[in-house]
Amino acid sequence: MEIKIQREALVRGLYLTQSVIEYKSTMPILSNAVLEAKGKSVNFTATDLQVGIIAKETAEVINPGKVLVPVKNIYEIAKELQGEMVTIKTLSNNWIEVVSGKSKFKIMGAASDDFPSLPASDGQEINFEAKLFIEMIDKVSYAMSNDETRYALNGVYIEQVGANGKPALRMAATDGHRLSYTQRPLKGSIKLQKGVILPKKGVWEIAKILKDIEGDISLKIGEKTLSVSTKNVTFVCRLIDGQFPPYEQVIPKDNNKVVSIDRLQLAQSLRRASLVANEKSKGVKLSISPGNLDISSSNPDIGEAREELTCVYKGETSDVGFNATYFIDILSVLEDDKAILELKNDTSPCVIRSEFDKGFLSVVMPMRI
Repeated sequence: MEIKIQREALVRGLYLTQSVIEYKSTMPILSNAVLEAKGKSVNFTATDLQVGIIAKETAEVINPGKVLVPVKNIYEIAKELQGEMVTIKTLSNNWIEVVSGKSKFKIMGAASDDFPSLPASDGQEINFEAKLFIEMIDKVSYAMSNDETRYALNGVYIEQVGANGKPALRMAATDGHRLSYTQRPLKGSIKLQKGVILPKKGVWEIAKILKDIEGDISLKIGEKTLSVSTKNVTFVCRLIDGQFPPYEQVIPKDNNKVVSIDRLQLAQSLRRASLVANEKSKGVKLSISPGNLDISSSNPDIGEAREELTCVYKGETSDVGFNATYFIDILSVLEDDKAILELKNDTSPCVIRSEFDKGFLSVVMPMRI
C-alpha cells in the first residue's frame, strides 16, 4: 500500500478513529485501526466491539492495499508534521513508512486479516438535520447518569412521539435527580416500534462526528444498533439492552406556581451562590414571593450568600431547596431570554421550561437545605 494524503485529512481521519478505541481492552488488536487505500480515497476503520467507525478521506492512491496501524502513535506523529502532504507506504513485514518534508518515520504495523468487523447496522433509515441532532444531544446529555450500576440510565433514550398529529423524534436523559427531554419534528412518514437507549460513548462520539457537518445525516435506529452516516463518516453503536424508566410519570402535572425570570441573571446568581454552598450537594434555597426570587446558600466552613432577583410571579410565598449545578446545566442549554419555573410546594419537583421552545422540558428534584 502507498498513498499521498494531505496532512490535515490524515489528522482528521486519525482523530475520529483514535477516539473510538479502547486502549485498555484485553484485545490488543483493538488499539489499532485499519488503513485501507482504494480508488481515490483511504478508509480509517476502528472499533471497540461496542462502537465502530469508518472515516473516509480523499487521497492519491499509488498502490491500493490495507494495513493495521497503531493509531495513537500515527496520530501523534501526524499532528507534529510540518509538510502539507504526507506519504504513507507499507514495507516488508507490514512496517509503515511515514514521510513528510524532511521528516521520516518507520512504525511497526500488522496484517489486518484478524481485525474484527464493525457491529452490523440495521433499522429504518431517517434523514435528519445534523445541527438539529447535535442541538438535541446538547439539551439532554448533561442529565445522563454516571452511576454504572444503573446501566439503563447511562445514555440517552430516543423514541418517536406524536406532536400536533405529526411524528417527532424525542431524546430524554435522567440520573434520578433530574430529567430533561427535547423533541423535534421528523421528516416524512416513519414508524419506530419502540424507544432505544444510546450509550454514553455513542452520544459523545456522534456529537464529535457531527460537530462541523452541514445538512442532513442518514440515521438508522434498529433493535440492537444505531448508526449515523455522513458524506465521509459511518458510525455504528450497539444500544443498551435495558428498560428506560417511565420518565413521563415523574413530570408534575399540577404545579400551580409559575415563575418567569431572566435566564442569564438566574444562571449567574446560582453560580455565585453555589461558591459557598456545600461542596458535594451544591444546595441552594430558592425563596419566591410576588415579584421576587431570592437565592441563598450557607456553609458553616465558609459562610453564606444571598442574591435577590426580580421575576414575574403572583402566587404565594414559598421556599424550596435544589442542587444549583442541576439548574445551571439546564439554563446553559436554553436559548431564550426567559426561563419558566413551575413549582407546587417545598417537596415537589420543579419543572423548567423554555419560553418559546415547546419541545423542551426539564425536571429537577428538590432537596432539604
